[in-house]
Amino acid sequence: MRKKMIAALIAALFTCEAMAFIPDAANDTHQIYVSTAAELKTALTNVRAGDEIILKSGVYEDAASSGKWRVFEAAASGTPDNHIIIRSEDPAHPAELCANQPEKKCVLYITGSYWEIRDLKIRNAAKGIFLAKSEHSIISDCEVSEIGDEAVHIIDDSSYNLVENCFIHDTGTVNAKYGEGVYIGSAKNATEYGFECHYNTVRGCRFGPNIAADHVDIKEYTIGNLVEYCTFDGTGIQGENGGNSFVEIKGNDAVIRYNTGHRNGCEKQLYGFDLSQQLEGWGQNAKIYGNELYLDTADCFVVKGWNCSAEVFNNQVDPPECTCDGNRVMQVLAYKLRGDVNEDGLRNAEDAACMMQMLLTKEIPHISAQNADLNADGILNAADLTLLKQLLLRGDADEKAEISFAFVKEDAGKWRMTEGLSERSVTLTVAAEPDSELELAWGCWDPNAENGSGKWLMENLGKNPTDSSGNVQVTVKLPPDARRMALEVWSYTNASGKLDIDTVELVSAVTQAK
Repeated sequence: MRKKMIAALIAALFTCEAMAFIPDAANDTHQIYVSTAAELKTALTNVRAGDEIILKSGVYEDAASSGKWRVFEAAASGTPDNHIIIRSEDPAHPAELCANQPEKKCVLYITGSYWEIRDLKIRNAAKGIFLAKSEHSIISDCEVSEIGDEAVHIIDDSSYNLVENCFIHDTGTVNAKYGEGVYIGSAKNATEYGFECHYNTVRGCRFGPNIAADHVDIKEYTIGNLVEYCTFDGTGIQGENGGNSFVEIKGNDAVIRYNTGHRNGCEKQLYGFDLSQQLEGWGQNAKIYGNELYLDTADCFVVKGWNCSAEVFNNQVDPPECTCDGNRVMQVLAYKLRGDVNEDGLRNAEDAACMMQMLLTKEIPHISAQNADLNADGILNAADLTLLKQLLLRGDADEKAEISFAFVKEDAGKWRMTEGLSERSVTLTVAAEPDSELELAWGCWDPNAENGSGKWLMENLGKNPTDSSGNVQVTVKLPPDARRMALEVWSYTNASGKLDIDTVELVSAVTQAK
């Protein structure tokens, strides 16, 4: 099973300030105990920063005659030092908040910031929990089920929020088109909500069975949202309205990592992760790595993305024949960057956290020994951590990762590269015999050539003598939107004559991170 970092350390170093909140014992917080729906509504109306609403075990449900769309709602905000907390008194017997109208109502609607929603059961409604115009709020250890549409919605300019350790299942019971588990942002045609829902985190949640749509849907106009350490059960995905994957990515700079997904024979699920460009410039720069996917059939794609860019790396997939599909999806073999301990192509505080965990003999998902061994002595120790901290303090923002990417041998002396290389400079290293000569050519499909009808472009790289080790290195620059890059050996000779092209090897293919 996927190994995990200690959440507290990562929380202190990562995107959501709310994760690092520790109540100040000196603050005089106000505890409000409630046992009925009426008391809960009053408490939510009057709550203030630092208050804690504590729910006795039982069912809190809307009166059948109530015409309000939001059953329980609050507009107050906490502060960085004084969150507002709503929680069950007994997590083993959580309070249940219900609407009793799965086709119409939202159970809990919060429009303030710095909230903690913990240990609640939310069920029997059209929509579960809404965070609207909320920042630095936490939804933790909640169960959301029997939901007509989406379970948890982070909406209307809500950023830096955290959904963690929740159990979400049985959604889309009324409308499978909108049966998402966690929905971040709004669709491009929405008019009543702000679109900027950035840097939210979904962590350690259990999704399914019977989530009708995508388990997590990251909408266009959003930036930097993160899904990690979650488990997905594809049972019950309905495939309506494009809801056919564990995670759909329509925003930019999303990170999907360290999750485990089981398709469980669901024929409506076509992809592990689905990139979708709803608008020009969106659905770009995703990173999808370190996930375990059990997809049952080679007909299911690990990642699909048309005109959406992504780097896909270090995912364990069963069956292994499952591939990626997309003209801008790069299948990365390795990132080479000093100090990039977790090998995600970046050097940042998270790498220091990984190194610290490794030195403390804690379990971590992945480590690059090459990147982590900063003093090049072959041993990972505190000296490397010290050097990494110095690198982080200096910044060195101009240093970019070298990316090794995937290729396959199609025929004797012919290789095809991963997609996702357009507008990049690519360096290819070919191995043959010393004192020999290779005539090389490279090509790509350029959809912009021939007035937009597309054309396969080939360029002769000339005759290249091998070096003393038998290697030849060439660098080429791909045009915009280039697809299906290939390298070919047109001739292979030495002083004695022709040699067997099939014995030539493509050793590596690399590019630089943008």
